[in-house]
Amino acid sequence: MPKFVLSRSKVLEKYDFVSEMCDLVSYSSKTNPLVTEILDEERECMFSIHSKNELMNVRDKEKVFFLAQGWTLEEVEELVEMGVEWFCVDNEGDLNVFMRFLKTFEGKLNLFLRFKLREHSVKTERYFVFGFGADEINKLVKSLRGHGKILGLGVHFHRKTQNMAEWNLIEELSVLSEETLRAIDYMNIGGGLPSEYANTNVKVVETVVSKVKEFREWLKGFKVKMVIEPGRFISAPAVK
Repeated sequence: MPKFVLSRSKVLEKYDFVSEMCDLVSYSSKTNPLVTEILDEERECMFSIHSKNELMNVRDKEKVFFLAQGWTLEEVEELVEMGVEWFCVDNEGDLNVFMRFLKTFEGKLNLFLRFKLREHSVKTERYFVFGFGADEINKLVKSLRGHGKILGLGVHFHRKTQNMAEWNLIEELSVLSEETLRAIDYMNIGGGLPSEYANTNVKVVETVVSKVKEFREWLKGFKVKMVIEPGRFISAPAVK
């Protein structure tokens, strides 16, 4: 009978490789929840979660980076009560719900704004075009920076991991104003890193890693911490 074998040592090896390249790692839990369990036990890893159902795979909810999509005030309250402190919104409606919640909330939370970058692929998938434009991000960051209940403010964007045309990061993020870049605390590279499949040119992976390291150095100039959101990069090579 065929079966899949998950290597714990390979999961940790790949995680450690990524962690050397950034300030925070947030594993995309939906890629393989079994990997989530390993990292939750063995490493100080965060976990990118898209739905409440996925929360069951993470013991400490303070490690959750929750990406909202069409939520309600009651759902925000429930998530915060469970211990979630890191949130990302990609549209004005969800942001308004979050801000309404903060009015009566007595603590502080971390907020990321999804930035809609220009696509470079022939086929644009709907999931990847959510987010605010550059002008909107600039305005929102300026208005949110002084909010007393926002602990950390960040920008999140999504790249298609296997597409080399998607990784000219410094050039693309330079459309944000210098004021914005100096005002935020975090930059999250959603989409993670490319994995080495049978038909993957290893040099492509090396080039992406080089560009990510260069991007991190650029962000340091603005005192911005970089978050990487790997999924397949960790889980794919760990499974046979």
